[in-house]
Amino acid sequence: MYEFDRLLARKGTHCSKWDALEQVYGNPDLVPLWVADMDFPVLPELEKALAARSVNSTFGYTFAGEGYYKSVTDWHLKRNGLSLTKEDILDVPGVVCGLSFVIAALTGPEDKVLINTPVYPPFFSVPKSQGRPLLLSPLRRGKERYEIDFDDFEAKLREGAKAFIFCSPHNPVGRVWEKEELENIVKLCARYGTLIVSDEIHSDLIFSGHKHIPILNVSPEARDISLIVSAPSKTFNVAGLKASMLLVKNPDLRKRIRTLLDQFHVGVGLFGYKAAEVVYREGEKWLEELLVYLEDNAKFVVSFLESRLPRVGAYLPESTYLMWLDFSAYGLTQEALMGKMRKEARVALNDGVTFGKEGKGHVRLNIGTTRALIQEGLEKIEAAFGK
Repeated sequence: MYEFDRLLARKGTHCSKWDALEQVYGNPDLVPLWVADMDFPVLPELEKALAARSVNSTFGYTFAGEGYYKSVTDWHLKRNGLSLTKEDILDVPGVVCGLSFVIAALTGPEDKVLINTPVYPPFFSVPKSQGRPLLLSPLRRGKERYEIDFDDFEAKLREGAKAFIFCSPHNPVGRVWEKEELENIVKLCARYGTLIVSDEIHSDLIFSGHKHIPILNVSPEARDISLIVSAPSKTFNVAGLKASMLLVKNPDLRKRIRTLLDQFHVGVGLFGYKAAEVVYREGEKWLEELLVYLEDNAKFVVSFLESRLPRVGAYLPESTYLMWLDFSAYGLTQEALMGKMRKEARVALNDGVTFGKEGKGHVRLNIGTTRALIQEGLEKIEAAFGK
């Protein structure tokens, strides 16, 4: 058994989640349930491997060894049935960095980029920073989950989308897309000549009753027009070690991206390579226990809200350790909602409007922490909003 009920003492470690509270929210003493990383002790084998690599060592130039590539390819094959070769993998320091290089390498200055909203904020900022016009196709809110509005999606593709940045599984609404949905996305994007850039960083964090399907596994056509941005960072909480990857089957797309990466001399560090190799080789049991704990956290949140804050809407997520909470029944402006969270509840949550205008009245809650801290945060929210 791993210690998911033990809260790490992270203050004073330059940890964004805990130590940036004053900078971002103006108060260092809020309950931090915001930025997407976890508060659990990491895989013990990882700590041992990094410590061993630090003894009697030098830290000069490095490269990815065969053990790294074997761990990556074995993991994706076993977890999701995705068959990869060493040549299919392009190493980058981070997922957002990878998205930036893909957009730069495979689109031009006037090419339009399509996204589904609400969505992870860099999906907005990456294309905008490179001068690419954005097309927005809002997700449709169903009875029990969010869905893609395929009529609107096709209409936006028809407007000339060169690339579609896809969040699979979805952050923040927690959807795991089903085969029929993925097949429809590929069919429509192929029809309109649109590249699919699938951010699958949460693809290991899948809850019971659901199955992640990599976009590259949807069809032979998908392998021609799609690529995956992936990393062990969310799964094993190693974002600070900067190890991510682009998974690209189409050799022409891969060559164009590699050319740009080479121009900027982009690579992964020694400890990033080591971390990815170790967690993918030895982390499956840890992950399986983590998933049980996270899913129980999600159920706890839904139960708490239903019984004690019934005006707050929340779907049980199918994936991720992030939950999308709807406070719109309170009739507050977004500024007032976030002010009340910060000043009265004294809890740090992500502001819903940073995920798009559909996030008005919403916040994002991070449940990748101990049950006790989640309960503390929810009880503070109840005290502020339950009057």
